[in-house]
Order: sequence, then structure tokens, then C-alpha cells
Amino acid sequence: MTILKMNPEEYAVSAEYLIPFMEVMKKRGFSEEQLLDGTGVRRGCWREAKSRVSATLLRRVARRAVMLTNEPWLGWELGAATPLSSHGFLGYAAMSSETLGDAIELAVKFFRIRSTLIQLESFVEGDWAVLQVNEMLSLGDLAPLLTESLFSSFHFMGLQMLPEVELFGELRFSYPEPDYFQRLRPLIPVPVYFDCAYSQMRFPAERLQYRLRFADPRLSRLAEVQCEQELAHIKAPPPLLGQVRRIILARSGRFPGVEEVASELHMSSRTLKRKLQQLGTSYQTLLDDLRKGLAVEYLSQSRRSVDDIAAALGYSDASNFARAFRRWTGKSPSDYRG
Repeated sequence: MTILKMNPEEYAVSAEYLIPFMEVMKKRGFSEEQLLDGTGVRRGCWREAKSRVSATLLRRVARRAVMLTNEPWLGWELGAATPLSSHGFLGYAAMSSETLGDAIELAVKFFRIRSTLIQLESFVEGDWAVLQVNEMLSLGDLAPLLTESLFSSFHFMGLQMLPEVELFGELRFSYPEPDYFQRLRPLIPVPVYFDCAYSQMRFPAERLQYRLRFADPRLSRLAEVQCEQELAHIKAPPPLLGQVRRIILARSGRFPGVEEVASELHMSSRTLKRKLQQLGTSYQTLLDDLRKGLAVEYLSQSRRSVDDIAAALGYSDASNFARAFRRWTGKSPSDYRG
């Protein structure tokens, strides 16, 4: 297993994704100068097709937008304001695909040409089709805005591709429920869960076969060729966070220590800790996040006893699990389950 070297500053998104920020802020009476002041972002970079904005700069713009508007839920509107053109050739390739499944396959394959901050993964789990967001470096306080804008964007693209079909059946987020979400929950017509192991959009797997409104095999192939050309010039970020998570989950019930995970990745534990620190996280944080996500899933979507859940998560007894869960969520397992 090879771990590629990549400077954290090289994690970036297409500068075209700044356009929705400009549009949303303009509606609120803010100028480009006001939004970009102190961020280090060069004005007009979003008009350059190959220009990219680092995670550091994007975080500054996002924080600036939220500070100016006092609207931490801004991600949902950013997604609604993201036009097809902001997704470049990938957007055109997906929109002109034959089926929804084809569109998702293209999005997963080529998302790196739009962003190296996250990786998309798709799979079928029972009756659900799942589109999962994997962080390539720790997004920290950027996670809600970025994830919510992405899901919102996909929702509105779905309305264009499949009119009159509610694409999503369930939304899951890997971070705690934001204070502002209670005002949004009545506006979202599907179940929403927080503190999950991964951020995911889930919908009935049968919808993967739905034919898209703008299906055009010739146009889709032309756009896909452009995506392939762009992909050849984008440096692939190391999939370290995903590799660590998968190793941990593969041993569910016997969660490995950092030394065991490092050994499987063919590096020392010291090197692994350093690499994780460079990505803004730590082994213990990843382990706790996964345990918390699994605990929330078990408590909210199964009838397993607290004792069984504690054992499945590697705790010696239910009281230790209860203390950890209260530390994560501020609630006891029984209170959370209701």
C-alpha cells in the first residue's frame, strides 16, 4: 500500500466554486471586496478555468461569509446557487448520462478534478444506494458548510435530471447537529441524522436505473473525455484518512491501536501520527469519530441493547461506553435513544 506525499496546502477546490459565494453575498448587499478582504484570494481567479483555491483560503472565505452574514447555515443556499457550469465538464458529463447510476459513477470517478478536499464513494447497501463523502484531510469547522453545500447542490441537480422525483431518502452527517439546524429541519423532506460515521446521501437503489432527462450519450462521452484529460493533470491526494478508517472498521469489536494500523500501512506509528497531524487530525480522533458514528447508528436505527452496543464498540462494559457517549454528545445512550 503506497502513501503518496502531498503538502496540505495542495488540497484544493476549483476556484469556480467561489462564484456561488459571490452570488449569495451579492444578494445580501456585500461586494466581492468585502467578502475577500483579508482572505488572500486573488480577485477574478474564478474566471480562470484551471485556477484552484487551497483548503486554507477556502476556509477563510467561508468564515468571512458566515461572519458577514451571521448565517452559519449558508451552505444550503450555496448549494442551491451552484449552477451546472460551476461543476465544469464533470457537471455536463453527469447531466447527459444515460441513468442516475451512470451519473454517480462519473461523479465518483472524476470528482478529483473539482476538489481534492474530499473523495466521493458510492455503493449499494441492502435496498439503499449510498453516495458517501470521505474527507481527504480534516475539514474541521469547514465540514458543515462544505458538506451541506455539496448535498444541496446535488439535490438541485437531481431536480433538473429527474423532475418530480425526490432523489434522496435519507441524509447522514458525520458532525454534531448544528444549533441552527432546528430551523431548517421542517424544510428538508427526508430523515436527517448527525454524529454518523460518515456523511452520506441515501436513496432507494432502484433509482440508479432511472433514465435522466437530458440523457445524451454523445455529449456525455465528449465531456467525459475532457474530464479524463483534466484528471491526468491533477495530483492525487494520499487516501490516508480513508485507509485508516477502513482498517479500524474492518476490526469492529476489536479496534486496533495506532501501532497495528501503522504496521498495516507499512510505516512506523510515529510516521503515521505525524502524517495525521499534517492532515489536521489524530488517530484517537478518527477512532472516537468512528465509534461515535457507529454508536449513533446502532442507537437510532436498531434495537440492540446498550450492553450489546458497548461490546460491539470494544468497551469492556456499558458504563465505560455510556461515559464516552455522554462526552461525545452530551447525552446518555438511553436519553439519546429516547
